[in-house]
Order: sequence, then C-alpha cells, then structure tokens
Amino acid sequence: MHLAFYGAARTVTGSQYLLSTSNARVLIDCGMFQGSTHMRVQNRMDFHFKPSELDAVVLTHAHIDHSGLLPRLVAAGFAGEVFTTDATVDLAEVMLLDSAQIQEEDAQWDTKKWIRQGRVGPPPQPLYTRDDVPPTIDLLRRVPYWKDQDVAPGVRVRFSDAGHIIGSAVVEVWAQEGQSETKLVFSGDLGRPGQSLIRDPETVAEADYLVIESTYGNRVHHAATADYAEFEQIVIDNYKRHGHLIIPAFAVGRTQEVLYALNRMVEAGRVKPHRVYLDSPLAIKATEIVRNHRDLFDEEALALLAAGDKPTEFKGLQYSHTVNDSKAINFDSGPCIVIAGSGMCTAGRVRHHLYNHLADPNATVLIVGFQAMGTLGRVLVEKAKEVKLFGERIPVNARIESLRGLSAHADLGQLLAWAEHIGGIKAAFVTHGEETAVLDFAAALHRRLDVPTYAPEAGFVAELGPGSTDEAWRAEAEQIWQREPSEAEQAITQGQAG
Repeated sequence: MHLAFYGAARTVTGSQYLLSTSNARVLIDCGMFQGSTHMRVQNRMDFHFKPSELDAVVLTHAHIDHSGLLPRLVAAGFAGEVFTTDATVDLAEVMLLDSAQIQEEDAQWDTKKWIRQGRVGPPPQPLYTRDDVPPTIDLLRRVPYWKDQDVAPGVRVRFSDAGHIIGSAVVEVWAQEGQSETKLVFSGDLGRPGQSLIRDPETVAEADYLVIESTYGNRVHHAATADYAEFEQIVIDNYKRHGHLIIPAFAVGRTQEVLYALNRMVEAGRVKPHRVYLDSPLAIKATEIVRNHRDLFDEEALALLAAGDKPTEFKGLQYSHTVNDSKAINFDSGPCIVIAGSGMCTAGRVRHHLYNHLADPNATVLIVGFQAMGTLGRVLVEKAKEVKLFGERIPVNARIESLRGLSAHADLGQLLAWAEHIGGIKAAFVTHGEETAVLDFAAALHRRLDVPTYAPEAGFVAELGPGSTDEAWRAEAEQIWQREPSEAEQAITQGQAG
C-alpha cells in the first residue's frame, strides 16, 4: 500500500494525494495550483498517473485548490465517481463553472497579448472550459456525514465536519491490503473553532496514518473577539473618511463570515448602516447555497434564525450581479463597503476596485484570508509601495489592514489540540502549508505526539501498512524534528507552563 503526494506538498495549493493498494487507486482531492506563475504552470502538466485507471476520487471540500482540476481529470479519461458531502456537491458546480469562465477569459487576454507581440504558433488555450464542467458534475456522489461509504474495492470512507466551510470534511479512510486493514485520516482544511455560522471541527478517535494541513502551522491567531472589535473600528473609521472599504474575500467561507459580522454590527446599532456591495456573482450564489444548508449551522446562527434574524442579511446590503452593477460602484462617493473576489486578488472584480482605489488615501483594503506567495493579496499584506494592475503601476496610498482572527484555518495550537485526540498514530504527514510552516509544524507535532512526522515534497511516495518501513524517510525527518520551536510554539508552551 502506498500514498503519493502530488500536490500541497510544502506549498498551500494543489491538494492531490493518491492512495494505491493491490486492488484500488483512490485520489483524495484534485486541486488547482494557485499563486505565482511557477505554481500555476503545474496545472498544465500531465497527471502523475493515468486518470482512466483511478477507481474513485474523494473530495474534502469545494475550494478550487482542492477541486479545481477535476474537469481536467475527467477530460483526461477519469470516468469513476467523486464522493463528497451534500453541500460540497452544490458548491462545486457553481465554483467549477466560475473557474472555467476565468480560464476562458484568461486565455482570451493571453491570446490578444500573443497577437500584439507577433508570436507564431497556436495561441494559449484555456485549462478547461465551461463545457467541461457538466460531465464532471455528473460524476459527483452525495455522501452524508458519519456514514461509511464504499468507494473502491477494499476501500471505504467516512466524512465528519472539518469546520472550514459549509460541507468541508475530515476524511477517514479504511484500506484493505490482503488480510490487513489500514486506517488513514486526512484533515482536509481544518477550521478554526468558534467560527461564525458553521460548526466546530469534529475530532477523530484513531488512525494509523495522519495527513494534516499546516496553513497556519507556525502562527497563533488573535482572539476572534479582538479581531471582530478591530473590524468594527475599521468600518467606523471608513465611515468617517467617506472612503471605499474593499474586502477581497473567498466566495465560500470568508464572504459569509464577513456578512455575518456586519449583520451583528448593524443589528446591534454599533455602526451606522453602510451601502455594502456584494460584488461577486459567485459569492451571491454561494451565499444562497450556504443559507440552504442551515442544518450545518452552529447553535448561535440557528438561534438567530429562530429569532427571525437572517445572519447574512442586513439593511444596506446590495447585490451586484452584472458588470454594469460593478462599474457603478466606482461612482459611489462613499462611505461604502465592497466585498469582492477573488480572495487572494488574483482574478475577479476586486482587481478593478483595487485599480480604482489603491491610490486613494481615504480608501482601505481589508485582508481577511490567507494570501499565498506570489499573489497580489500577499504583496499588499507585505506593504508594497506600488503594485502592477492591468499593465500599470499603481501607488498604494490606501490603508492596508489584515485580520487573521477571521481565518477559516486552524492555527498551531488548534491543529495540535485536534491531532492530540487521535490515538494509535504510527506516522503523520504534514502538508498544505508554505515550506517554513510545514517544517515548523512537523517539528511541533513530533514533540507534542511523540510519533514520526514527515514533511513530504512533491512526488514523495510513502509505503504504508504492516511490514512497511520508514527508514528511507527518517534521515531528513530527524533533521526536521531538531528544528528550534517557532515563536508560536514557544508562546503556546510558555502559556501552558504558566
């Protein structure tokens, strides 16, 4: 039995893990690489396996860095079933169609540039098109939480709530090899406890092998209450300056939490009603899907609904469906709030709002989600003095603010606490993080659990099950285990000691 790491290996995006037994081949996630050109070019490379030979795909959630290459996989010959949760099926359709539209628009833009530069040969083609999405959606299969589901010969899975976005799942996998059964647990993207609207991550009792994310594996979030208070103050300050408050937000997850927070501010009378523009057709559709899955809401959100309050709606909220709706926002003299995608500022309408307002000292850009290396959002967080947008250099005179407490990812302490609930771990593999975060968290996890922990690089194949050996992995791993604790780990250790 083998587990191969073909994506999200010492990087955040492109999640893709292949579990192989003598009787089955199951792919866990098929995500798109995002960020720098170096990262994105990997989306066009051949798969490391024959898609037609896969028995099944298991999808942890709908975010594009976990699902975005599914249409390519199907176009390349995969004809099996994709098993995921009910809400993820609903979200995947709108998100993959939106992703396909972005691929088509990017190809059109690249083709125009290709012609202007007088290049010869065929112009760039989209990664996939909207026509590729329906055949992919046809393969999705809805699986309830907590129900064992056979997905391939000798392989069954069970989903529990990962608390990251609506429909996100921790995946337990039982794989048979001969007379022996091995259990793997994939954390998927693990949410932050106490997140608005959705339930906290659920724990798992035991596993032989753990694959765990590390997006914030060397960070400790601010308390959510402190960040909500800071968010409120940013809204108040923006109102006083009559500026545009621009919030780049992922269509699923961050958008709904931002709307929830604004709802609480307005309903409590702590801030004056603004004009709040939700300027993202995808986010509008996703928010409606989230509302339709209220059975997955947490107790606080359910109590608001029972009291007649709609947690993601409030006075002043306006939906911008069309391009003309979006353009009209530029003529709003303020104060106003604009929530738009994409969350890392790599595409979508938010780039136009940034183009029009980054030079305005009365404007504010509020970053509320993770920003991968090589993205415009990351450049802004790192306080660049100017950025390039649509071929022009734009000075950054706007205020740039960042709130980590609204993150949809667990921090170091939360990841460690979740992993501690799992008994029987023989080895853990740390993925889905920038390299320093991966290495720091692998060392911290080793110290906390006293089990072998590894930080696989892309293409690494681990032998699993009875009789397997980890000798080939240990040399580098032992160096990782000797890493000095990160500042975040030291803070947690000192806090526990105190």
